[in-house]
Amino acid sequence: MISRWKAGLSTTAVRLQGFLRRSRQRGSLPFLLAAAVVGMTWADLRMPQESEVRDVLFVLDISESMNVPDAAYPKAGSRRLTHAKALVSDMMADLPCGSKTSLALFAGDETVVLFEPLEVCAHYPAMEKVVSQLDTRMRWIGDSWVVRGVKQAIEAAQARQMHLVFISDGDEMPHHEHPRIAELLPYKRKIHGLLIGVGGTTLQPVPHLNSRGEVTRYWTPEEAVIEGNYPNLLAMVKSLLPGQAMDATEAAEVREHQSQLNVALMQQLASALDMPYLQAPQSQQALPWLRTAAISHSTVAKQDARWMPGLIACGLVLLGWFWTALPARWRH
Repeated sequence: MISRWKAGLSTTAVRLQGFLRRSRQRGSLPFLLAAAVVGMTWADLRMPQESEVRDVLFVLDISESMNVPDAAYPKAGSRRLTHAKALVSDMMADLPCGSKTSLALFAGDETVVLFEPLEVCAHYPAMEKVVSQLDTRMRWIGDSWVVRGVKQAIEAAQARQMHLVFISDGDEMPHHEHPRIAELLPYKRKIHGLLIGVGGTTLQPVPHLNSRGEVTRYWTPEEAVIEGNYPNLLAMVKSLLPGQAMDATEAAEVREHQSQLNVALMQQLASALDMPYLQAPQSQQALPWLRTAAISHSTVAKQDARWMPGLIACGLVLLGWFWTALPARWRH
């Protein structure tokens, strides 16, 4: 048995030597080696090197107004939350390997972190999947106090030594004539951050969604009175018969059943915090902020090294091309 195994191994070695000799003579050996080396690029090859990385906490508003379909990105008629999720996915994908990212949701007056900072290249597929599944039905309260949400977002970013991207339509529920912007002054310049406003600037009805995410109807002024801050109208609305609507004059006082991007509030927040503000941007408009030196720091991180076998393969292809150009007698 052993002798047959040795004989078979010897035969294989002889055949391999003959194959390599013929490949060298024909000039195909470098191309075969190049093909083998290219196969290495399918592996997850990484090597430690000094890198500029950026650690970012992304916070998304998931209040019900984020269902309004008046965003122009990634296509016209997208919901505001769809716009926000597309921005986060693209911005995460733009971060260099070694960067850490975390994700939080804002609703009511709270910012809740979904997961602690993770290295972006190793965990991007999982994080992108989480972002794609975000839904306003995850909110734990119907009200929306953006100022307080931003405060908690800054505190969460500070605690994790991260920079902040906060995305919202700025639409509060109930509406506040005089938002307490002064509450943000102690947080001014505490961290580097970016505020992004999503949605259109024209009032739109706020939709109700069913369990499948389909629009079933829209908020009414009567519902807004019950949910909002209209004590002068509350008794009257509760006395209405089923299907009966408010008087038009009284209904004109109510606004929470409609929504638009609150540009003034978002700009006030940005000014109070000394942060840049982007209004309804596409990804290519948001990415430059991620690449600024102010939010970068140097560290040793594992970077993609697949370029190395790729470069070797190119060299072998060039060698094969020159080899085939030589006279046949030189290749023996």
